[in-house]
Amino acid sequence: MKSPLHLDLLKEEERLSSSPIRLRVLLPLITTFFLLCALLVWGLFEIQVLGKRKLMANVENAVKSVTPVHAAVLASRDQEKEMRAGVQQLSLYKHARNVFGPTLSIIAAQVPTNIQFTEMRIFPPQTASEPSRSVNPPPAPTNTLERVSLRIAGRTKGSRASESVNDLMAALQTAAFTNVFRSVSIPKGAFRLDTSRNQSALTANESLLFEITCECEPRRFE
Repeated sequence: MKSPLHLDLLKEEERLSSSPIRLRVLLPLITTFFLLCALLVWGLFEIQVLGKRKLMANVENAVKSVTPVHAAVLASRDQEKEMRAGVQQLSLYKHARNVFGPTLSIIAAQVPTNIQFTEMRIFPPQTASEPSRSVNPPPAPTNTLERVSLRIAGRTKGSRASESVNDLMAALQTAAFTNVFRSVSIPKGAFRLDTSRNQSALTANESLLFEITCECEPRRFE
C-alpha cells in the first residue's frame, strides 16, 4: 500500500515554535522590566540625595544660627578663666601680706633723742619698676617665698652716737619686733662720718651716718 503524499508548502521563516512563550514578545518585556527597575533605583537614589541635601542645609542653617552664641560662650569662658586667675593671684598676695603698720608705729618710742631718721624703705628681692596703674592684678609670683628687707637710714651726733645706734639695734631685736624682723644688722661701711658737714676732726658734736638692715619674715604665696 502506498503512503500518502505529504506536501510541505510553508517557508522556513513562516514556521512557528511549539513553545507557548514567544521570544519576540519576551525580550521587550524583559527590557521593560529592567528599565523600570533602573528607574526605580535611580528614583530612590535621587530621593536619598535630596533628603541628604535638605538635611545638610538644615544643619548649616543651625550652625549659622548658633555661631554667635558659641562665640559668646567661648568669650565668656576666656573671661571667666582670666578672672579666676586674677582672683587666685589676689588671694596669693592677700595670704602673703606682711602687716608692718603696728610694728613701725612703735619704732618712734625706741629711737634715742640724738638719732634722726632720714629714710625708711621696704625693699622687695628685686628692684621694682614704677608701679603700674593698670586695674589688672599683679603677675603671679614665680616662687612660694619672697624675702623682704627694711632699710633704716639716719644720722646721729653727740658723745654717745655709736651707743645710741647700738641701743636702737638692740630695741629692734626685742619681742615687740621679732614677729616681723628676723635679723637686724648694719652693712659693712654703713656706719660712717657725715663728711657733708665739712668736719675736719671728731668733736663732741660729730655727726655720723648709719644704715640698719632688718631682714623681715618672708612673704609666703600659699
